[in-house]
Amino acid sequence: MIATLIGLARGIPRPVGLALAVALAVLAACAWHDHRVTGAYRQGAADQAVADRTRVAAAATAAAAAQQRLAATLAARQARISKGTDHALVEKNTDLAERYADLRLRWAADRADRGGSGADPATAVPGATGSAGDAACAAAGWVSFDTAAAAAQAADTAIAKDDAWIAWAAAQQAAWPD
Repeated sequence: MIATLIGLARGIPRPVGLALAVALAVLAACAWHDHRVTGAYRQGAADQAVADRTRVAAAATAAAAAQQRLAATLAARQARISKGTDHALVEKNTDLAERYADLRLRWAADRADRGGSGADPATAVPGATGSAGDAACAAAGWVSFDTAAAAAQAADTAIAKDDAWIAWAAAQQAAWPD
């Protein structure tokens, strides 16, 4: 087989042989160059992937740290808002309790002044025994002062709590960034 190729090559004129040799050398150089370019492209893609992964990991770490700082800032802001709201609610409830205690004392004093020694006024002091006036109020469809005052205080306390929740929600909404 080799002898056949050598014999065939001797039959080719020299300029055509040189042209074929140059053409084969150029094709070999092109193939080698293409192989080198493909290898360089693969290496560049691998290097770029490593650089991208490193950059994305750094960006993710920075974003996580920024998110953690923001969450801590917002948690501190929320805690201040909640503490202020709780404090305001305690003050409001204390004020309501003092006002209703004063109202009960005034009611008791008024009933004591109006009744005199022989009268049978409705009892205004919680826990005291009922009187004929209490029975008459109940028969007429009225509730005792103590029941009405306790219900009013409970309603005012519930309203104060609702107002505190509304103020808390508005303050929280104002504190949160868009």
